[in-house]
Amino acid sequence: MRIFIVTVIVVLLFALKMPRKKTRHELLATIQFALFMNFATDYYLDLKYKLYWYFDKEQIEWLYLSVVLGEVAVLVIIFNYFPLKSNASKKLIYILGWTCILVLLELYAVYIGVLHYGEWNTIYSAVVYFISMYILYFILKYTVDSRETQQ
Repeated sequence: MRIFIVTVIVVLLFALKMPRKKTRHELLATIQFALFMNFATDYYLDLKYKLYWYFDKEQIEWLYLSVVLGEVAVLVIIFNYFPLKSNASKKLIYILGWTCILVLLELYAVYIGVLHYGEWNTIYSAVVYFISMYILYFILKYTVDSRETQQ
């Protein structure tokens, strides 16, 4: 578990120190929506269908906050560098690349015992990550457009 906490701290520090390419408003709006979407998905798929769970299934784990912090840090990195002004194929490649990275991070979480699969598997995760990233791209795009039209 210590290696997981260290990993989260390293990624969080990187996310805080990297040069900003998007405004705080753009990142905040996108990440808030992502967290809402994640909590709704986790609630539905974990509690209702028992497809996967974090840490110990029988008790509330405060370590789940480290999962959320790690998720926020990774999302900041992803959407800070998102190629909004690029063509569609570059955006697709970016989303596919991060989908693969997110699946690998999930497998790491399974390997070290942070995440546990019930009837879930990585193919489902890849599909969900891809769709989620595409939805979040539109949220980021909307946030950027609304900021530019208000000036």
